[in-house]
Amino acid sequence: MNKLNALLLVAVFATGIAVVTVQNQSRLHFIALDKAQKQQIKLDQDYARLKLEQARLANHKLIKVAAEKQNLQPPTSRNTVMVERRK
Repeated sequence: MNKLNALLLVAVFATGIAVVTVQNQSRLHFIALDKAQKQQIKLDQDYARLKLEQARLANHKLIKVAAEKQNLQPPTSRNTVMVERRK
């Protein structure tokens, strides 16, 4: 009976250590998940801001005003050059 009690005591300690280890790993995974979710929110906000800026910069009137300000002209066939790639 003494050997059985000692064996059960070792088993209880082993399972206790295993439970603590698993809980710690779970906590670490939860912290990593929370960080990833916060980063995802920040990236989504950055993406939305960039899409809005892209839409604003792609505004035809804004492009036309900037082209006139810089005295830009549309390309013609005279100033267009074809470049061929050698193999």
